[in-house]
Amino acid sequence: MTGGSVSALVSDASYTQAQLYFLDELAQRAGVYTVARALDLSGDLDPAALDAAVRGCVRRHESLRTCFRVLDGRLRQIVTAHEPALRVVDLRSLLARGGPADGAELVAQMARQEAAEPFDLRRVPLLRTTLVRLTDQRSVLLVTLHHIIADAWSLDLFLREVFARYRARVTGSPDTLPEPSLQYADFAAWQQRAEATGGHDRLLAHWRERLRDLRELDLPTDRPRPPERSYRGRSHPVPLDDRVVERLRVLCREEGASLYMALLAAFYVVLHRYSGQEDLTIGGTTSGRARPEVQHMIGFFVKMLVLRTPVRAEQTLRDVLRATTGTCQDAYDHQELPFERLVAAQGGVRKADRHPLFQVVFQMIDQSDDDLSVPGLAVRMREQPATAATFDLVCTVTGTAGRLSAALDYATDLWDRETVAALGDAWGSALRELAHRPDRAVRDVPLAEEHPHAPTALADEVRRATALADLPSDAALSVRDPWGHPAPQGVVGELVRRDLPDAPWVATGLVVRAGADGRLRAAPVADSVPVPEPAHAEHAAPVGEVERELASLWADLLDVAVVGRHDNFFLLGGHSLLATVLVTRAQERYGTDVTLDEFFRDPTPAGLAEAIAAAAGTGRGAAGADELAALVDALEQEEDHA
Repeated sequence: MTGGSVSALVSDASYTQAQLYFLDELAQRAGVYTVARALDLSGDLDPAALDAAVRGCVRRHESLRTCFRVLDGRLRQIVTAHEPALRVVDLRSLLARGGPADGAELVAQMARQEAAEPFDLRRVPLLRTTLVRLTDQRSVLLVTLHHIIADAWSLDLFLREVFARYRARVTGSPDTLPEPSLQYADFAAWQQRAEATGGHDRLLAHWRERLRDLRELDLPTDRPRPPERSYRGRSHPVPLDDRVVERLRVLCREEGASLYMALLAAFYVVLHRYSGQEDLTIGGTTSGRARPEVQHMIGFFVKMLVLRTPVRAEQTLRDVLRATTGTCQDAYDHQELPFERLVAAQGGVRKADRHPLFQVVFQMIDQSDDDLSVPGLAVRMREQPATAATFDLVCTVTGTAGRLSAALDYATDLWDRETVAALGDAWGSALRELAHRPDRAVRDVPLAEEHPHAPTALADEVRRATALADLPSDAALSVRDPWGHPAPQGVVGELVRRDLPDAPWVATGLVVRAGADGRLRAAPVADSVPVPEPAHAEHAAPVGEVERELASLWADLLDVAVVGRHDNFFLLGGHSLLATVLVTRAQERYGTDVTLDEFFRDPTPAGLAEAIAAAAGTGRGAAGADELAALVDALEQEEDHA
């Protein structure tokens, strides 16, 4: 989709963009799907040259000039000629007058706010660049993009190109970057053609068989899952021992596995021991850039993979590594199927409080260690901890210059920091065992050290149990897993007691869990039986004009003959993009800003009609989707005022 002189070019979005558009709408544009970097700049900086470098990069990559609209029942990407300018925030005078000490905390706060500021996907730009001037010799560059136009790989490409262009301008060198032969819209068109010609049918059949009778991973949490996600999150660093990593590399060469597979195998062991489940399903990621044509293209390519692996207590760690290797290789061999296509084919009721298929993700990222510095200007990347959680738990291993670091990003709705720290320690223990004793049985792997509790740690409902009626005040208590090992904090286990220092531990039969505050509370016995899908409601005809119109729209979108007022959209075959189209059409038809989140609470004609009435009652008018001609005209006006 290169070239052209019109102000806007319109084409279908890719499957990944359609899914992310849906998720962004579901999150009510809360700013959780952004990719951000902060860079320290030290030396002689030419802001005009930096602005020109940013604009040049935006001109070269259509993705950076793209916005999105639902038009004619499809999500379209609209490429404009818009070039976002570099915003400059000059703090030099403020800091010179004795403002905040060196501006460090102020800049950190600005970086957090910039990364969390939401984008409106219907309007350009979906890229923000802000230069914060601290002194004549020190500045910070903040770069934020919405994930729908770029992934982390793309952001690294963007930064390399920006500073290459900056170097050329300040040194007077020619700009040697060639015009790209393909753009992201070309990739999206190829993907759509593959679907239209049946290119995904074999892959879809494979994945549906692979995910038959899928059960959700059920990890113990500090709090019940709330009905609506807040997307609040934190990050906990997990140290990785270089010596353990080297031993794992040797083991991987013996087993024909990658280091990622070994790290994941140990993580599977922890998930098995935490949950008690033998059928474990989590998410993984690939760059989605296996084809050489897209290696240097800016866009949203990263793919989610479903990684389902059996883990049993009697297996050895080596067995788990081999099973994990098979799982990953199978997933890589069938990765061309868009994840969103698989989700739609799996069907079932979508829930607003969780992702489909999995809630835990394990990924490994090779972070660029390129030196972006240019003559007279040193450039250094800043660390930016996660503050948003789009999954329950994400374990990210980052490789930089041959060394590994790891972090657990977690939803604070569900977990406390101490519980996640204990999980990280358990993973570290499993990694050491895999590296040094790979033929040890999974059930024999110790995940935590013994830390006895005093009777004062007992919650009242546990203290009153008959099994503790004669408990001495100086007794020791511990929580054990089914194989007699000390249970990590947060894991459900059996309470054992030791009344005298040299006495043996005695089981009490009480099932407890140690919380982040050290208290031992009663816990339910884990149950991995999947929750049944809600049954189809008995047919009831739509009531009123709005319900009848919505039922007709339902029938048209889902290609079904009859829709009742209580028929669930997703049980009838609806999926995320169709839900987005449905809500968009409802906004257009009734002039109200009813949201996807409201639709998810009751995805029936009766429920949506009630949400529309409530939105109308609060005066929330919909912006509406412009006709294409009006949209292009508006974009041209934006250009005139840019």
